[in-house]
Amino acid sequence: MNAEPLRTVPYADDTPPVVLITGSGAGIGAACAGWFAESGWLVLGVDLGAAPLPLDLSRGHVAIRGDVTADATWAEAAERLGAMPGRLRAVVNNAAHQLELPLLETSVEDFSRVLDVNVVGMFRGLRFADAHLADGGAVVNMGSILGFTADPVLGAYSASKGAVINLTRAAALAFAPRGIRVNAVCPGAVRTPLTTRVWDLADDPDQARRQMESLYPLGRIAEPGDIAELVGFLAGPASRSMTGSLVVADGGLTATNAEYAFTAGLR
Repeated sequence: MNAEPLRTVPYADDTPPVVLITGSGAGIGAACAGWFAESGWLVLGVDLGAAPLPLDLSRGHVAIRGDVTADATWAEAAERLGAMPGRLRAVVNNAAHQLELPLLETSVEDFSRVLDVNVVGMFRGLRFADAHLADGGAVVNMGSILGFTADPVLGAYSASKGAVINLTRAAALAFAPRGIRVNAVCPGAVRTPLTTRVWDLADDPDQARRQMESLYPLGRIAEPGDIAELVGFLAGPASRSMTGSLVVADGGLTATNAEYAFTAGLR
């Protein structure tokens, strides 16, 4: 962990930088909240859950329980941000809705809900950044390798993450005149409740986990903290030449083909 805040531009004062993180209550979002807090940032977390921030984050950090698709949530975020001592230096658009249904079994209403959270909700985050993010700051969008590929039981989610990829590129061009960088992290499977739930549904959860891990050339799936470190990198000065970039973090999965899984047992 970094002991000092990641500063993308010189600050006019010594107040800590602020990061807004959506979907901050669990999984990758919670890991990001912890990473930024330990790096000296103040966290403004937004989540639908009962605990919008990890329970060990309290002093100076702000939690908002709300839906990223609602105007009221963003209005409250603006109000609470105005009372924080630092300036907004980064926005992490992480909130997402995952619907486990084949595409043709998905209703129009459910399809619209996925896109409303994953794409329109992210666009709302970009508009918030336009209004409040300091020049020279950074936006990090949470993509997925399902923006490049597809999953037979995640049809709407796959479509939404494909949209996130080009939304990231379009936003990178729109924000560039202000020196604000917009990039996306595209993980493969990550050890979060969404993933472990699938294992737990199997007759042998340990075997299901091993089978999934065997599909990844590195032999493991990512931990939430792995992704949080990438998000922090994209928010910091080491990535100052990057915008419109899609950082794939999938353990080599998209480097493989069908023969890889077929021959995995021969190696």
